[in-house]
Amino acid sequence: MRLFFRICVVYALISLAVIMLVRDVGFELLFEAGRATVEFATAILSVVKWTLPFLLVLPFLIGLRGLAANLGNLCYALAGSSLLQATFSLVKSSIPFVVPFYADPPLAAFDRWLHGGVDAWVIAHRWAGQIPVAQIFPLYLEVWLFPAVGFVVFLALADRDRERQMRFIALYFTCWVLLGTALAVAGASVGPVFYDALVGGDRFEALTAALAASPMATNNLADVQEYLWASYERRGVALGSGISAFPSVHVAVATMVALYMAERRWWLAPPGVAFVAAILFLSVYTGYHYAVDGYFSILVVAAIWAALRGMRPAASGIRPVGLRPDTGAVAS
Repeated sequence: MRLFFRICVVYALISLAVIMLVRDVGFELLFEAGRATVEFATAILSVVKWTLPFLLVLPFLIGLRGLAANLGNLCYALAGSSLLQATFSLVKSSIPFVVPFYADPPLAAFDRWLHGGVDAWVIAHRWAGQIPVAQIFPLYLEVWLFPAVGFVVFLALADRDRERQMRFIALYFTCWVLLGTALAVAGASVGPVFYDALVGGDRFEALTAALAASPMATNNLADVQEYLWASYERRGVALGSGISAFPSVHVAVATMVALYMAERRWWLAPPGVAFVAAILFLSVYTGYHYAVDGYFSILVVAAIWAALRGMRPAASGIRPVGLRPDTGAVAS
C-alpha cells in the first residue's frame, strides 16, 4: 500500500503541474478547488456508512492481530484513494483546457453504425419497459460510489493475497489514470446528453424528450445535467463537475469489481456481470455515455486483467501470500 500511496502522490503532482500550465490558477480557482476537496471528504464519509456493518464484523473475520497488522496499510489506502479522487476531480474539469471537446461527432456516428443504424440510447429506452429503471438507478450513484472510492481500502482490510492485491490495484489505476485521465483527454467528449449544446443542432433532441417523459424525470436528472453544463461553461472545478464521456469510468470500475468478485468466489460472477450490465445500461439510458464508451472500458479492463493473470509471480517480482509450515502464520 505504500507503493499505491506513492503512485497517487506522483499522479497528483503531475496532474497539478499540467493544470497550472493550461489554466489560470488564481485565488478563485484555488478556493473552489479547496471547497471541492472538502465536499469530496464529505462524500467519503457518506460512503463510510455503507461499510459500517462490514467494519463491525471485520475483527471477527480476520482477527484482532490481523486487523492491527493492517492498520498501516489502511492509512496508506485511505490517504492515497482520497488524494487520487480529489485530483481526478480537478483533472476531469480541466480536460477542455488541454484538448477541446472534439470526439462526439465520430463517436456518435460509430455508435449508431455499430447498433445497426440506431442510436444506443433508443435501444436502451425500448428495453426500459421491462426494467425498473428508477429502482436500479441508485446502483449508478450510491452503490457504485463505494467501490469507486473505497476499493483499495477494502483490499487493504480484507484481502491477504498480495498477488491479487497488486493485480487489482493495477486495475484501479487502469480505471482512473489510464481510462479516466489519459484516454479521456485523448478522446475528449461530452456524451449524447450534452451533444446538442456543444455541437449545435438537434441530433439528440429526442433523447432529451425521452428523458423528460421517463421515470428518471422524478430523480432530478435534468437538474444534475444543467448543473454539469453550467459548471463547464463557467470553467468551474466543483466536485463532480467535470464532463467526460469516452471512455466510461463507471463501466470500467464495475468491470473491475465483477472480475474481483469472480476471482474470490465463482458464484459471485453472475451478480458481478449483472452489476456491469446495469451500469452500462444506465450510462446509455441517461445519455451520459455512448455505448461504445462502456464497451471500450470493458475490453481494456478485461484485457489488462487477463494479462496480469497470465504473468508469473516470479517474473513480476511479486510473492504470493502463503503459510509458513512451521508456525501457520501468514507470510508476506
